[in-house]
Amino acid sequence: MQHFTEMAKTWDTPEKVERNIQYANEIKNFLPKDHSLKILDIGCGTGLLGGQFLNETNTLIGVDTSSGMLEVFNGKFQGLNNSKSYLMDMTKTDLPETGFDLIVSAMAFHHIKDTFPMLSILKEKLNKNGILAIIDLDEEDGTFHPDPKNMGVHHFGFSHDQNISWAKETSIELLERKIVHTVEKNEKAYPIFLAVYKK
Repeated sequence: MQHFTEMAKTWDTPEKVERNIQYANEIKNFLPKDHSLKILDIGCGTGLLGGQFLNETNTLIGVDTSSGMLEVFNGKFQGLNNSKSYLMDMTKTDLPETGFDLIVSAMAFHHIKDTFPMLSILKEKLNKNGILAIIDLDEEDGTFHPDPKNMGVHHFGFSHDQNISWAKETSIELLERKIVHTVEKNEKAYPIFLAVYKK
C-alpha cells in the first residue's frame, strides 16, 4: 500500500506509542506468565504493538503488505535474534510459520476485504488455548479515513455483533470485547475496541 509506505518513517508518533502501550497492557491480562511466547503481529506496520511484548516473547513475527513499514520494523528489531518479518498478504499466500501463542492485530482488519477467511487462517496458526487479540475501529460512518478507497479501507469499523459473529463463524471463544481508546478528529469521537479470542 503506497499510502503506508510513504508514511512509514514518520508513523511512530508519541501518541501512537502511548496508545499501543495501553493496548498491549490490556492484552497482557489474558496471557500466561511466560517469557517464551511465540507472537505474530498481523498488519504489524512499524511494530508499535508487537514490540510491546518483547518481555513475553522469544519469537516476534511481523506480517505486512507495506515494504516501507517493514523496513522500519526490521530496523527497529534488527538486534534481536527472535524477530522476523514477511511482506505478504496472508489471504493469498501461506505464512510459513505456525504454533503461535499470541496473535495481535491493531487497526489492520478494516483493510482486509474478507475477514472470515483471515480469521480461519489465524485460528489455525494458534496453539491450543492461544490468544487472538484484534484492535480496530468500532463501527463508524466512514469519515475516519479522508480517502477510504485509496487508503485500502474495506470496512467502516466493526460492531460488537460483528465481533460475536466472528467467534461463531470461526468456532473460537470471545473472551472480551471492550472499548479501549477513543480517537478525536473531524469534530467526532471514534471508539477503538479490543476483542480478545481464545482457541
